[in-house]
Amino acid sequence: MSSNQTAKSREEVLAAREAKKQAKLKGKNNNAIPGGDNTIGNKKIGNVASKDNSKKDNTTPVQNKTGASNCVDEVDRAAVKEPALDQAADNQKTKEQIIAERAAKKAAKQARRKGPDDVAANPDMTVKDVVETLKDIKNVAKDIQDITAKKPVVNAETNKAPGEDSSGKSKAELRAERRAKQEAQRAAKQATVDKAAKAKPEPKKPEVAVKPEGDIVKEKSPKPKSLEKAKPKSVNANRVNWFQHLYTAQDKDALQKVSLNSTLHPAIVRLGVQLASRVITGSNARCIALLNAIKEMVKDYTLPAKTEFSRGLESHLTASLEYLWAMRQPSAAQTNAVKYFRHQLTQLPNNVDEFDAKKRLQEEIDHYIEDQIDKAGEAISMAVQKKISTGDNILTYGCSSLIERILREAWSSQLKFRTVIVGDRVSDDGREMLRRLVAAGLPCSYVDITAISFVMNTIDKVLLGASSLLVNGSVLGAAGTAQVALAAAASNVPVLVACETHKFSERVQTDAFVYNELGDPDALIDKNDENSPLKDWRSNPNLTPLNLTYDVTPASLVTAVITEKAILPCTSAPVVLRTKLTEYGM
Repeated sequence: MSSNQTAKSREEVLAAREAKKQAKLKGKNNNAIPGGDNTIGNKKIGNVASKDNSKKDNTTPVQNKTGASNCVDEVDRAAVKEPALDQAADNQKTKEQIIAERAAKKAAKQARRKGPDDVAANPDMTVKDVVETLKDIKNVAKDIQDITAKKPVVNAETNKAPGEDSSGKSKAELRAERRAKQEAQRAAKQATVDKAAKAKPEPKKPEVAVKPEGDIVKEKSPKPKSLEKAKPKSVNANRVNWFQHLYTAQDKDALQKVSLNSTLHPAIVRLGVQLASRVITGSNARCIALLNAIKEMVKDYTLPAKTEFSRGLESHLTASLEYLWAMRQPSAAQTNAVKYFRHQLTQLPNNVDEFDAKKRLQEEIDHYIEDQIDKAGEAISMAVQKKISTGDNILTYGCSSLIERILREAWSSQLKFRTVIVGDRVSDDGREMLRRLVAAGLPCSYVDITAISFVMNTIDKVLLGASSLLVNGSVLGAAGTAQVALAAAASNVPVLVACETHKFSERVQTDAFVYNELGDPDALIDKNDENSPLKDWRSNPNLTPLNLTYDVTPASLVTAVITEKAILPCTSAPVVLRTKLTEYGM
C-alpha cells in the first residue's frame, strides 16, 4: 500500500470523526431523534469492531478501521437524514412508530452479531435494509389509519350490514312475509275443514243454521271423536294389554266350528266338550281321559288302502290333538303321554298287521296308565305315610286326586291326624276336597285362604299337589299354592309336594304371567251380592276381571318333592327328565 493511500484513509477517518461529533451535538440539541439509537448502535458497532479486530489480528488494523469507519459514516448519515424528514410527527409517537423503532434496534443487534468483517464487505445492504423497513412500517401505519377512518362497521361473520338479510331485506320486511305465510296456511286449513264438514250429512238443528260459520266449524270438528267413542267394542275389547299373550280363540268358538260330518272320532269330540266345560279337571284325570279317548280312536281306526299304518294313524292323531288343544291348553301330563304314544307308534314295524298294531298300541296305553299313574301314586302314598305321625295337623290346598289318595290310605293305616283344608271363594276345589275326605271319615277343618296365617302356627306339615314340576325346580300348581307355601315358609313349616314323574316338564317359568290358563271371569263375581261393583263389569270398558288358573311356586319355598322314585329336592328335576327320556323315549 502506498503512502498517498494511507494518508487519504487517515484524512477520511478524521472527517468521519468530526461528522460524528456534529451528529452528537445535534442529537443533544434535539430531544427526540428517532435514529439516535441506531447512531449509538452504529458507533458501538464501530468501537466493538475496532476493539475485537485489534485483539484478534494485529497485522491488519488499518483495513478494519477504514472499513468500519465507512460503514458507520453511512449509517450515521442515514439516521440523521431520516428524522429530518418528519420531525413534527415524531413528537406524537404512535404504536406503528414504536414498532418501527424496535425493528431498527433489532437490525442494529443483528449488525453487531455479524461482525465488522461482514459490514465492511457489504455495507450498502445493511443501511438500505434498515432505511427501507422504517419507510415501509410508516406507510403501512398510515394506510391502516386511512382505512379504519373511511370504512363502515361490517358484520364479521356474515359480511353484511346490521339489519340486512342475504336477500337485502330488512327485519320488518321478513316479519311481514312470515305473517303472510302463516295466514295463508291457516286459511288453507280452514278451507279443508269446511269441505269436510260440508261433505258429511248435517243434523237438522235450527240453532246450527243460525250461527255464523266460525261457530259451525267449532261444533262440527269434535263430532267424529264422539262417534268413535260410541262405536261397539270388538271381541278383544275386554282384554288386558299386559296379558294379551294369554288369550286364545278357544272354548265356545271351537265347539261351533266342529262340523257334524267330521272325521274326528266321537270319543275325541266328547272329550273336547268335557275339557272346555271343565267337567274333567286335574292333571291325572285329564291325562287318563286323553289316553282312553286315543285308545278308542285306535280301536275304531280303519286303515286306508295303500297306506302305512303308522303314517295314517299319525295324520289322524294330529287332527284330533289340534281340536283338543283348541278346546283347552294341554297340561304337562297330557303332553308327556302324547310323546310316549307317538314314540310307540314309530316303533311299529312297516309290515305289521293292522290288528296286531292296534292291539299293541292299546296295551301300551294301559301299561302307561298303570305304571305312570296308578303304581306311581301308590309308591308316593307309601313314602308320605312314613312322614306322617300320630297327632299331626296336616294342611292341604285345593283338590288333588293324589293328595286325597295319600290321606285316605294314611287314615286307613291307623294313623290318627287332623286335616285342615284351605280353599278360596273363586274355586270350588277346596269344598270338593272337604266333601270327599269327610265322606271317607277323616276329621277335617275348612279355612279360607285369607285366614291361612292365623292357622299356620298350629300346622305340622303342609302337603300340596302339583300340576307340573318345571325343569328349573318351580312348582306349577293351582292359583293360591304359592301363597300357602310362602305362609308356611314364614312359620318354618315343612312343605312337601307330591308329584309323579310323568308330570315333570321341560318348560321353564319364573312367574305365572309367562304362560297360564284363564278361567271364567264371571267366577270372580259374587252373584249373591246385588250391590257388588263387579256385577255389571261387561258394561264398563275400563274394567276387566282376570282369572288365572295356575301360579308358580319358587323352589326355595319347597322343602322336598315326593316322587315314585324317591324324595328329591326340586333341583333334581333335570336328572329325572333325563332318565325318563332314556327309559320311555319321551
